[in-house]
Parts: sequence; structure tokens; C-alpha cells
Amino acid sequence: MDYERPNVETIKCVVVGDNAVGKTRLICARACNATLTQYQLLATHVPTVWAIDQYRVCQEVLERSRDVVDDVSVSLRLWDTFGDHHKDRRFAYGRSDVVVLCFSIANPNSLYHVKTMWYPEIKHFCPRAPVILVGCQLDLRYADLEAVNRARRPLARPIKSNEILPPERGREVAKELGVPYYETSVVAQFGVKDVFDNAIRAALISRRHLQFWKSHLRNVQRPLLQAPFLPPKPPPPIITVPPPPSTTEEHPVGLLEDPHCADVILVLQERQKIFAHKIYLATSSSKFYDLFIMDTQNEETEKPPRGPPSGRELLMRAASFDVCESNDDGDRANLRACTSDGTLKDSEGGRRGRLLSSWSRAFVSIQEELVDDPVTYSPRLMTVVHMDQSMQPGPFRAVLRYLYTGQLDENEKELMQIAHIAELLEVFDLRMMVANILNNEAFMNQEITKAFHVRRTNRVKECLAKGTFSDVVFKLDDGTIMAHKPLLISSCDWMAAMFGGPFVESSTKEVLFPNTTRSCMRAVLEYLYTGRFCSRSDLDAMELIVLANRLCLPHLVALTELYTVTVLTEAAMMGTDIDGDVLVYLDVAQFHGAYQLAGWCLHHICTNYNSVCRKFPRDMKAKSPENQEYFEKHRWPPVWYLKEDDHYQRARKERDKEDYMYQRRQSACSNCRLDCSSWRSGGGNLPLNDLSKMICAAFLLTLLCIVELHVVETSKDAPDYLEPFFCHGGLEVIYPELDVDKCLIISKDRKLREKISRTWKAPEIHFPGAKKGKLYVLVMVDPDAPSRAKPTSAYWRHWLVVNIEGSDLKKGKMRGKILTEYDPPTPPLKSGFHRYQIMLFEQLPHTPVLLSDEEKSSRGKWDFPAFITRFNLGEPVAALQFLTQNFKD
Repeated sequence: MDYERPNVETIKCVVVGDNAVGKTRLICARACNATLTQYQLLATHVPTVWAIDQYRVCQEVLERSRDVVDDVSVSLRLWDTFGDHHKDRRFAYGRSDVVVLCFSIANPNSLYHVKTMWYPEIKHFCPRAPVILVGCQLDLRYADLEAVNRARRPLARPIKSNEILPPERGREVAKELGVPYYETSVVAQFGVKDVFDNAIRAALISRRHLQFWKSHLRNVQRPLLQAPFLPPKPPPPIITVPPPPSTTEEHPVGLLEDPHCADVILVLQERQKIFAHKIYLATSSSKFYDLFIMDTQNEETEKPPRGPPSGRELLMRAASFDVCESNDDGDRANLRACTSDGTLKDSEGGRRGRLLSSWSRAFVSIQEELVDDPVTYSPRLMTVVHMDQSMQPGPFRAVLRYLYTGQLDENEKELMQIAHIAELLEVFDLRMMVANILNNEAFMNQEITKAFHVRRTNRVKECLAKGTFSDVVFKLDDGTIMAHKPLLISSCDWMAAMFGGPFVESSTKEVLFPNTTRSCMRAVLEYLYTGRFCSRSDLDAMELIVLANRLCLPHLVALTELYTVTVLTEAAMMGTDIDGDVLVYLDVAQFHGAYQLAGWCLHHICTNYNSVCRKFPRDMKAKSPENQEYFEKHRWPPVWYLKEDDHYQRARKERDKEDYMYQRRQSACSNCRLDCSSWRSGGGNLPLNDLSKMICAAFLLTLLCIVELHVVETSKDAPDYLEPFFCHGGLEVIYPELDVDKCLIISKDRKLREKISRTWKAPEIHFPGAKKGKLYVLVMVDPDAPSRAKPTSAYWRHWLVVNIEGSDLKKGKMRGKILTEYDPPTPPLKSGFHRYQIMLFEQLPHTPVLLSDEEKSSRGKWDFPAFITRFNLGEPVAALQFLTQNFKD
């Protein structure tokens, strides 16, 4: 290639695999840094090929092909292929350095073709080229397959959940073929760099066998292990509150046309009667409020003499609906005459009540009379108000509609009469609305209507709190609460059916509500009266959901769900354990139709599955089979990730052991070569006996090293990950005059020991292997405190820093949250050598690392393994150890 540079290793990488497994997208992600969403990838698949000419015509692509892997400058040239053009692929295989063999984890056939077709073809055309097996489209393993199938083209074969391949399937095939295995996702931007960096390593190692004179290839590592992909934590479901039920005027106006539970009669011009409701009139008009709370008994009327029952007694008996059965025949006849006439008059024929002409021009008089109920036709005590003679029925009904709904029809014809009545009743907002209509400014009436509802809401809440104008009492578990039937009928269909239908509750003043408390019922009444949810400190959200569901109030159920989730979320943020509450809420929510809350509870349990199972094993086993199946399907982290992570940790331990033994062998070989060269430089005149002694001594020395290694590995002073492979990962601890980049002993230089104990402050930490976007935890401990013979204070915590950015560690800058300030290594006098161990852990995302109060109180006797387990830190990604003693020893 004429555009190759002499000091750069050019790698030709051929990418092969079935159609639609993601070959071209993988190449574009590496060559062009192209990112696409899942739905863009799945909407339509058109077979394409990445053109190799891009490296000639596009300077940016050429620059991105250059990389440095293990200190070797390389230029990676990617060759794409068609999955079904068998004759053309042989040209792509020519002079290839490495082959990337792809399959889709959502297509089992593509993995089957890896063994049956692709691998034999690769070995036929390029038998010496190393192969990398890659599982593409990793994001489909945790995606919503229903949404994915909807986004695919209409005739595409749908992806089934049972076709998603677990990681071990691909790993088994890779082991069978003897090739490395990696997984990638272009959507999640995972594994793309791992695949091609390790493909470069495989190609360079293969080239190193042929071009052994190239010294810069000696440090190339074999393909590294890939850490498993942790799917992103699913976000909690959003609680949506549907639009509130219609609050139009049809319900209140319906009470005027078919007056259920009417308690006041408005008499117009002494001949026409209109049934109305005190609670509506009093909360809409201050004049009506003052009218209804005044004493209806005329102050000038004297009490009747003793003898027959008085009119007041008859009225009180009539209110209980038992007067006909508890009186004599004369009284019964008198009542019949009164109810047929529509009013109840005393025996002397005089009108009883209070005259109001001096109090207001709108009213003539007010009195209480026994009249027939307009719905049930049974006698009932009502308040009768005689209105001023100037009020006409048509305009007055328009005024009543305003008092019930807060609205005025623009097409009303008798606007001046309406304004006159509004003037008499002192309803000044209505008079202003009439003026706006006459001035062609009716649009301004919307603001008046809004203000009307605000004032009315406040008055209704006041009446609810004081029980003013109440006509029903709810008997609850912990007491009673008074309410108003008209408001309940107009705002709740369930209440309208109970109070307006042929039920016993429609004619009684007390209604029993079992399994309900006053705080819960008050919350329901406030919602029905005002349309708003009012939270209280003594409110039981689950009880409110049960009651709201019983009353068929889905909007209130949604508001309560939102309130409950908000409370639980705030409690969790404050550190309160909510797992037990969530388990209880789940059953209640599912049984009583709170499906949004149930979904949130399921999400919380799934995303905290391990901790919930550990704390409440019996409760989890007692859940329904449907819930158990949901937990297993949606738990996070998923089961496949936990298995893959366990395999990765074991494989990494084995890899570390292999690397350690390889380094030991290399060191032994170098020493052997040194001894042989010394013998040759001496002339090679050693006698045979001396040579035999030298060989025996070397053998014994090697055996001693092995025995010593075994002793270190079986030491009881440290956990498994602190054993002979402790120093690893490339961590550097930099003091002013000491650079610790491997395990060492600071023994001879007393001044150096004194400086590290007394003079030098916290060292700089440099970790070239840190990953951008990752967080790390740095720990420095002394497992030999106070002495190695009796480590009764181990582990002694010298330094603890969390939330360290990986980008800062790469630059040698460590910005994080210091949980334990740096304490310099100062072994006690005459205590011998102490091991000071510095470890770097990868911190899990969204998992704060904190010390308990007991741990904060003391540095010594720190349960370091329990700390690692508590925050799932796993094994350190890098570690160092140095030994030192007191500078006076």
C-alpha cells in the first residue's frame, strides 16, 4: 500500500459473518465513530459494504485508523464483506492479518453457521490468520423486544425472547474453536474498542513469530479478557395523572332540574317554587350565607301554651319521618292537610318565621316548613324563603345557574333583569359579567369564573371543617364526620347512586363506612369538594387507595399513587429502608387497581432484588407466581450478567496466575543465561564435579523458590486477593524521592524511611489503565498493625478516597471524596517490617461508598473484607505493596 508509513504496523482486519448481524455498523463505529439509536438500526436493513477506499479518500477515516496498542503504533485497515457473495470474499481474505468473525446474539442460526461455514472457510483461505469471535447486537439482550419488533420493517421476522443467546453459548463455541470471544453493541457503545484492540494484539503476536527481530513487538500482550457488560439500570416508571373528571355545569345544574336532597325552597311572586340547596347558595353568595345561619324563629313570636303538641314539636317529629306513627288521629289529619297544601301552618293560621324586608330588599321572609320531598314525595322539613316580588322566574333561574356553576350564558335575553337580581342579592361579580356581555367583552368573564371557583373552594373547605349546612353524617371506625349530599351527588357517581337511588342511605342522616378512618374520609371529601388532593401527616395512603377504588375515583387513585411514590422516593434518598413497605404496597396496589403504583413497586423490587431477597426471603417466596415470574425476568443486574461476571473474575484470577508464573520463568531464564555467560567468560574450564555442583545448586535454589512461593500462597494473614499476585495492574505511587511501581522493600536507607514516615505527605497516584467515565476507590491499609507477629489492630486504615474519576487517575491527578485522611506509614518501634498495601477498586455506578459511624470512630481493627463485600467492589483492578520498618530500627 503506497500510503503506509515505515514506522507503523499496518494491520489488515477482515470482518465476516451472516447477513444482518451488524458487521458494517461495527466497522463504522470503529472507523467513523458512528453512533445510532436502536430504532435507527432496526427500522430497515439494507445490505451494505464498508468501502476500503475510504482510507484513500477520507483523511479523517485514515487518521482514526491509527492507534497505539501496547506501545506499538498501528494502522488498522478494516475490510467489510457481503454475507452471501461467496465468490467475492476470497479476494478480501488475501494477505489478511486477522479475521473478525461476527454473529448476532438474537439469531441462533448465525452462531451455528460460525462452526459449519465461516470458520472452515477462514481456515481454507487464510489458515495462519488469527480469528476473533464477536457476538454483535448485545443490546437486544436487555431491550424491550415488543418495541423493537414494532420498529422493524413490516415483513421482518420478529425477534423472540427464547432466541436471545446467553454469553456462555458464544463462549462455548469460541472455546471449541480455540479463539478469543468478545461481545459488542453499537447502540450501547460497548466492546467496539475491545474487539479491535485485541484483534490488533492477535495480529501483532502472529507477526512477532515471523518477524522476531522487531524488538517493539516483544511487549505485546495476548488478547485481554473482556469485562461483562452491565445493562443500564432501568429508570423507574413515571406516575402519570390522567385529566381530572369533567367539572362542567351539567352536574350542579342537574340538581336544579331534578333536585335531589333539596333543603331550601325559594318562592317567587307567591306562586312559583324553586327547590335549591343551602350549601351551593351559601358558598356562592355571602348574602345567602348570612341568611341561612340566622335564627329562623321570629323573635316576636311567643311560645304557645302547654297542651297539644306545638308546631315546633310537630316539625321535629316530622324530621324523623315517624310523626304519623307516633301521633293521634287529629294530629295525623292536620299533617295530611299541610303536606297536600305544600306548607305547614299552625293551628291559628298565622305565618311563623322572620320578616326580612328591613334586612334586605331581596328577601321577604324565611321560615321552616314541612313539605313534600320533590323526589321521594315524603314529608320533610325545609327552609322556605320568600323572595322579592320584582324577581321574575326566568332571570332568577339564570342567577341560580350562576350560583351553582359560576357561569353566565352570553345568549341570555333578560340581562337587565339578571343584573337587577344580582344587585339585590349583592352578587357583584354576576353584575360585572352582565356588563361585560353588554359591552361585547364577554371574554373577560373567564377570569371572573376562575375567581368564583377559588372563593367557593375556600368556603366549601370551611363548611366541611365546621360541618355547616351538613345533611349527612358518616360513621367511621374512629368517629364521625359531617358531609353534604348535594356536593357528593354532583361530584361522585357512586355517591349519586347511593343518595339518589332506591337505597336506605338516601333517606337516612347517618351512613356507616366500615374499615375507614376520619383522616382518610376527610381526604376523600376534600377531593370531591375541591378537586384537589390534600396530604396530611396522619393519612394512610394505602387506606386512601382502597377507599378511592371502592368509590370509583380513578383520578384520586392516580393522585394518591403519585403522592405515595414521592414519599417513598424521598424516604429512600434520606437513607430509610423502604423495601418492607414496598412489598406490602405491591399486594394492596395490585388488588385495588393502583396499577401505576404496582408497577413502581415491581421496578423497585427488581432493581434491588438481591437485598430484598436477603432481608425478606419468606415474603418474596409468598408472592404470586405472576410476580415471581416478573421478578426473574426483569431483575437487575440480570442473572446472565451475574454468571458472566463470576466467570470473568475466575478467568482473571487464572490469567493473573499464568502471567505471574510466566514472569517467574522469564526471570529464571534470564538468571540462567547470566550464569552461563559468566561461565563462558571465565573460559569454560570448570571441572565436571564443579559443573555438577552448580547444576544441583541451581536446582535446589529453584526448589526453594517454589517452596517459598507455596508458603506465601498459604499465608493466613491476608485474604485471597492479597496473595502472591498482589502487585499488578500497573499502579504507580509516587513520593518525592521514591517511585513505587512494583512490590519492594525499603530496608537499608534509614533516611528514606524517616522521610516517608515524617516528612512526605500523601503521594501522587497514577494509573494508566483507568477508564474514562469510571469511578474508583483507593485504599491504603496496614495488615500488620501493631506487629506482624500479633496483628491485633489489622487492618489499620491509612487512607481511603472514593469517587475518583478515571480520567484524573490517567493524568496522575486524584480528585475524589476523602473518607479517611492520609496517615503516613510509621511502624511502631521494634515491631519489624510492616506491609503497606495500596489498592485501587472500580466503584459501581450510582453506588455511594460510605463509612459507618463505627468505622469513622477508629482507623484500627477495620473489617476490610466486609467493606469490600458491602459495596460489591470485587477484586482490585490494580495494587501495590511495599515493606518498611521504623526508621530507628
